[in-house]
Amino acid sequence: MGKYAILVDTTFCTGCNTCYYKCIQENRLLESAERGIVRTMVFTKDNGLYHHRCMHCEEPSCIDTCPSGAFNKTPEGIVLYDNQPCLGCKSCVIACPFNIPQMDTEKGNIVKCTMCYHRVSKGEQPACVEVCPTDALEFGAYEDITNKAKQLAADNNLNIYGLEENGGTSVIILTKEDPVAIGYPEVSKSVTKARGPKAVVGAAAVAALAYAGIKKYSDRRAEIEGKKDE
Repeated sequence: MGKYAILVDTTFCTGCNTCYYKCIQENRLLESAERGIVRTMVFTKDNGLYHHRCMHCEEPSCIDTCPSGAFNKTPEGIVLYDNQPCLGCKSCVIACPFNIPQMDTEKGNIVKCTMCYHRVSKGEQPACVEVCPTDALEFGAYEDITNKAKQLAADNNLNIYGLEENGGTSVIILTKEDPVAIGYPEVSKSVTKARGPKAVVGAAAVAALAYAGIKKYSDRRAEIEGKKDE
């Protein structure tokens, strides 16, 4: 297997969060999700859609700062977490420039996306990609995904996020809007070694998301269907 990447084309995303629900089901995360601790989520905002998920960095800050070796990176470019050696120090939570790792204090472990490595290692797609109803998510070889992202960005005047941030990542996001303006963290192109405390996604955010998603889903879905019919 070679190196993989995920393309997130937000111009085709309806904010339905099918990816979020499938991730919970696939990874048996219901109890954690009820406390607002999730691996992936789409935040529906007035000015755009923010996909909160591990970016699987080229040089992961979580690996660099973890004192116990609880994180590792596979040859496929996927960043994994092992709760056995984890000390619960939260150094990864503080270090990640994308605000991704979350500590589930009730279970005593970190929660983050694994790009469904248990599926990918068997030649399958990540669960979120498989169920996306509008094909806003695409999984494939890293070079193919990055080349497609660059072409789509050039052809449609889109912004690319994740290609260079924090030294580059394996999740490439396309947006019409300025990524930072719609919720993506402003991240340096150089690798982040350490940073100060930050806020994490909580239960209140989940509740707000659910309300906003229901309110805006119908209009957004109609917009996407109209685009596909053109």
